[in-house]
Amino acid sequence: MPQTSYKISEARKKFAEVLERANQGEEIVIMRGNEVYARIGPATGSGKRPFGLLRRRGLPDDLFDTDDVEQAAIDAGEWNDDAGIWHGKSMVTESPE
Repeated sequence: MPQTSYKISEARKKFAEVLERANQGEEIVIMRGNEVYARIGPATGSGKRPFGLLRRRGLPDDLFDTDDVEQAAIDAGEWNDDAGIWHGKSMVTESPE
């Protein structure tokens, strides 16, 4: 893997360039004086960000994939009272002809 080094001040000025080079596969070394301060490299894995604060909880990826009947009714606009509260069944009745 190619490697490029920057002083901290130079890395700050060229931050977008540093990130782009790391994204392209270069290992970027940030120097503080004569010491290695940090290393930046390309991201690994799928590139997807874990779900908010739950990222370290070990929850399954499909946790929120189940169908929510109440939310589906709300999304479809099937409210059935004046206050906008869904009661789980339609309150509209058809009159016999």
